[in-house]
Amino acid sequence: MDHSFCEASINGLPEYYNSISSLFIIMFGLYGMMNKTNELFIDILYANLSVVGFGSVGYHWYGNIGWGLLDEIPMILAIYTGIVYADNVHYLIYNNNNMNTNNSIELKQIINQKKGRLLLYFLSMVTVIITNVMENFRRVFPAVFTGAVLYLYYKIFLLLQIMNPIVKPQVTTTAKNTLCTIAASGTIWVTTEISCNYFKYRIFLLGHPMWHFFIGHGFYNLIQLVYFIKQNNMKNKLSYNKIYLLQIENAENEMSKNAKI
Repeated sequence: MDHSFCEASINGLPEYYNSISSLFIIMFGLYGMMNKTNELFIDILYANLSVVGFGSVGYHWYGNIGWGLLDEIPMILAIYTGIVYADNVHYLIYNNNNMNTNNSIELKQIINQKKGRLLLYFLSMVTVIITNVMENFRRVFPAVFTGAVLYLYYKIFLLLQIMNPIVKPQVTTTAKNTLCTIAASGTIWVTTEISCNYFKYRIFLLGHPMWHFFIGHGFYNLIQLVYFIKQNNMKNKLSYNKIYLLQIENAENEMSKNAKI
């Protein structure tokens, strides 16, 4: 057995609650892929999210290291892919906003810095993947993953500083809600798992399933948010559907519909 989650310590394997709730992650990823307007990079992010859910189902059902790696390696790939995407969006918007002021030397420096960061991202990603299969380092995975998530938060913060000022207030509020959802789900996971080491209260069994739902929900919205920022125009707008999943809609089409009504 590779892990000792709260549910396994109370009920043993398989972890029914944790396994079944992992299906939420799969569904959020597949739902994201259903959007026909996605660019390739966005579909890759959503596909990765679904694979994380698939690995999580097996990990919580069988509890062995093979399924554990199928859960954790896609998580590493997803977070670093998100960092690379956010970094590239920042470059595209910054370059577009300063198209008329950047001279060739400044532009070359910016491109070289972007490529240098890309190299560091991939080196860091591969290092984390390799060390994660080493027995002495597997227990530090949650801390390493948290560090990567915080860095992604930082990259999104930088994006918010340079985006279109007209839509910035709405996007900033949406970003705060999304990032708080992810942070809250992580806090619930950590709190219930640590507490379960000392008190075997069955209420703690809800912690990990809540993490599965809200981490899937939160990352679905985060991908939509960064994709919207990348578009950097007034033709589209962000809106929530009935279960508070973000949708990117064509503002012009929406206005014409309202006019007809």
